[in-house]
Amino acid sequence: MYKKILFFLLFVVLISSVNASQESEWLIDQGREGVWSNMRETAFGVLALKGESGYQNEILNGSRYLIRQLESCMLTNTCNVKDTAIALWALNDVGSNSIIVNNAGTWLLNSRNMIVVDNLPTDVNKWYVQIISTVGGNCVLTNTETGNSAIVSVDTSQGYTPWFEVTSDLLTASTAELSLDCSSLGDNSLILSLINKKTVSGIENYFIKQEEHSKKEINVSFGIPCWGPSYRSGSCDTEITSYVLFVLDKIGKTGDPSWLKSQGNLGILENTFLYRLTANSQYLTWLATQKNTLGYWGSADLYRTSIVYSLLKPNVVVDGVENWIASRRHGDACWPKPTCSIEQTALVLYSGAYQVAGSGCPDLDGDGICDNNDNDIDGDGLLNDIDPYPRNPDANNNGVLDGDDDLDGDGFANKEDSDIDGDGVNNENDQDPWDETIGRSTDRTTTGGETVIVGGNCVTGEGCKGEYNAIGNCVDIAGDGCPSSDSRTSGTGASSGGSTGGTSPITPSKTSEDGWGVLTWILWIIALLIALVGGSYLAYKKGLLKLDFIKKGPKPEAKYTPRIGPIQKVGNYIPKMAKQIPKAAKYMENELDQSMKDLEKLLGKK
Repeated sequence: MYKKILFFLLFVVLISSVNASQESEWLIDQGREGVWSNMRETAFGVLALKGESGYQNEILNGSRYLIRQLESCMLTNTCNVKDTAIALWALNDVGSNSIIVNNAGTWLLNSRNMIVVDNLPTDVNKWYVQIISTVGGNCVLTNTETGNSAIVSVDTSQGYTPWFEVTSDLLTASTAELSLDCSSLGDNSLILSLINKKTVSGIENYFIKQEEHSKKEINVSFGIPCWGPSYRSGSCDTEITSYVLFVLDKIGKTGDPSWLKSQGNLGILENTFLYRLTANSQYLTWLATQKNTLGYWGSADLYRTSIVYSLLKPNVVVDGVENWIASRRHGDACWPKPTCSIEQTALVLYSGAYQVAGSGCPDLDGDGICDNNDNDIDGDGLLNDIDPYPRNPDANNNGVLDGDDDLDGDGFANKEDSDIDGDGVNNENDQDPWDETIGRSTDRTTTGGETVIVGGNCVTGEGCKGEYNAIGNCVDIAGDGCPSSDSRTSGTGASSGGSTGGTSPITPSKTSEDGWGVLTWILWIIALLIALVGGSYLAYKKGLLKLDFIKKGPKPEAKYTPRIGPIQKVGNYIPKMAKQIPKAAKYMENELDQSMKDLEKLLGKK
């Protein structure tokens, strides 16, 4: 039972870590179970892990930490505005945090400053309330933000109502709205106005800010919302404001971008967030003009480049960013080199600008081959050793892979062109195969006075393809099979006479004596085999050699049928005499017997 439980736990661990990358593991190791040193690092860490598998516990721990921090600082209005916006970004993206998202969104919305663009009350810039009524009484003017209020008396005894001056305790730099309530007058024909008096060079100018007819209550808005580093700090920051407006829009509490849009010299993030908020192409155009050809924004700013990529992908304006980000990767699987940062590593992972192969190794072009084994890392068709930008498949941002471009316009794509820059020097011999002006410095002059290029193509006297050498001679290219004596397989030795053809030296053949020696041995072996077979057969016939595998079965017995011939008359008995054997025949018989004995001895039988 315990073995089954252990096996199940091991299986769960393996499943949860199967898609973990080296980069996310590095990030986890820098924190403690999904919590890093501060709110911003933890928020970016949670965003990064959201796109990885197997880190649910770390995401949960990080989210709980962010919620505790927000709840604590919102009670005292001591939250850092930018950190709050980033934490809210993370909590909204991972989901299941609707209560804190709503509460923190409200706090963030209320943390803004109000910039009174029409200037504050001064001696030369005064604000007045005018109330035209047929009924006397009192109205109340209130600052809706601070709660400060003043009684505006309406006296009709003089035939008109004197203007009421709005003082600086009611109208401040952070005033969003003034409320004028005249409902107690009971007059339905009221005219309520807010008037600005400006004195310029001794000349008084009057401007009506707002005027309402037949209303008993009006609200006059002042200024434009913006955000600073802390709760209603009184100062505005364009980058912080852009963060806040973007996050408020994500959670459905749309803010007013008017102030941000009115500012000049906006930066990278401001233009990025404004494009997401307004979809106005002017911001995207600006970003395109500010992008470096290597694929980054700012002074090789990895932080901002990653955010731009995450918010604008797959727009063409971010093409090439992946290659630059890959080039900034540290060998420890973090960013940037030489000193890694938790925030920047998390942002790269969140942005998705860096892709890893299934085995966890970097694979920029997604061809399933790890970059350290890929001879074309960026997949543009150019091998790394000739590619000036091996991690950027479209270095000139023209929408065509570098390998498919045609630099010299000769009709051959760069990846198929043996002379990419068209300077007459083959790529392997060119000092710079991408610059036609480099490589011509090695020009030589032949004896005929013609200027040629070392390594340039030429035709030899035999009609074969060749190259000019350092003294201007056209030398055949070895191993191309032209002329016919030029073998495609180069020899390892040097031929005599310094031949430039590259042919292999001829190896002498075996001598005739060596050939006859082999033939003699073959004939001797055949003769020995013949003697052995013939002798064995003779011994077998004489009965001196028995071969068990050759056994003759008994002959079938014929059925006996007695034959009775005619009865002959028996004559007198005449005995037969033995025939005499000639001496010559007897001698041959003796010699044959002796030969058989000798053969028996030869075969080891006695």
